[in-house]
Amino acid sequence: MTETPTGTLTETWLEEVARRLPARVRGDVVDGLRTAVADRIHDAAARGVPAPEAERRALEELGDPARLAEDHAPGPRHLIGPAHYHEFLELLRVLVPVLAGVFGGLSLLGTLFAEAGRQDPVAYAALALASALGAALQGALMGAGAAVVVFAVVERVESARTAGRAAGADAPAEAAGSRRSGAEEEPARWTVEQLPPPRPPRDVTVGELVWSSLGLALAFAAPFLLSRPLFAHGPLAGEPLLAPGLWWPWVPLYLGLVAVSWGWELLRFLRRRWSWGLWAVNAAVDLAMAALLVTVLRTESVVNPVLRERGWVGEGFAAAGVVLVVVITVWDLVATFLACRHSLARRRGAGGG
Repeated sequence: MTETPTGTLTETWLEEVARRLPARVRGDVVDGLRTAVADRIHDAAARGVPAPEAERRALEELGDPARLAEDHAPGPRHLIGPAHYHEFLELLRVLVPVLAGVFGGLSLLGTLFAEAGRQDPVAYAALALASALGAALQGALMGAGAAVVVFAVVERVESARTAGRAAGADAPAEAAGSRRSGAEEEPARWTVEQLPPPRPPRDVTVGELVWSSLGLALAFAAPFLLSRPLFAHGPLAGEPLLAPGLWWPWVPLYLGLVAVSWGWELLRFLRRRWSWGLWAVNAAVDLAMAALLVTVLRTESVVNPVLRERGWVGEGFAAAGVVLVVVITVWDLVATFLACRHSLARRRGAGGG
């Protein structure tokens, strides 16, 4: 290593590199680059090149300080790189509308129930809509933030693994020499073997996931909303629609099944296509929910007894509820069965079964 002095131009160049580097690697990188510059100046001076010109040539050979800092910095210098950007956008298209709709819809219903009985309908509607829009914006921001965090973590974990494999494969002396010289390594040649396997077409769209998530969110919120007083004034002021004694153990079981249903919807979206296994899980959840609701309707007082006493709910309410549950369950089982069979037949016809 030579001791050729470096000038102000070199110090400025090194400062431009250093300010872009994390503190834990800054000293080592700057020392290595300073040595590389000094070696180049010494070699040029030995060939008779004047010192100022030798320094200029050395810095230009090593290149842009920003690029060198990028090469020497540990980990990625971007939040989400091109390898995961498309998947990031796909997750963003799901989370933002789903959370915006869920937050906005629940806020709208909550405000409508809480402010029921207001004399001014315009103020009533404006208050509900303003609250819903604010909650929807909050949900959208939460969805976007969650997507960014997920893929930023994935990007850094994969970068750390890649760096670890590279460090294990390269000899320490070769790595040190490459860092000092500032020379770029030849990128690995891309081959068709690096292509990922073909991605199957989707049987479910983002829109379907959004609407099903909204419906399930409302179903999840229903026991809480119906346990609040419906009216602030009038003969039913302060009375909820749902019977107060219904909560344990029926409502926790109901909420658990709703959560499982949403998990199934998300799994179907991530799997991209139907399978008989997915249909069987959906059928099991449907039948479990139907059994729970029919049992509650036949054995428990679902509606607040005060409403029954005042004639607001007739004797046929439970029977009508059972019929409605059975019809919806059968319809969903048949519809999902046909969708699954159609998807499998289409794949067999396309040769992708």
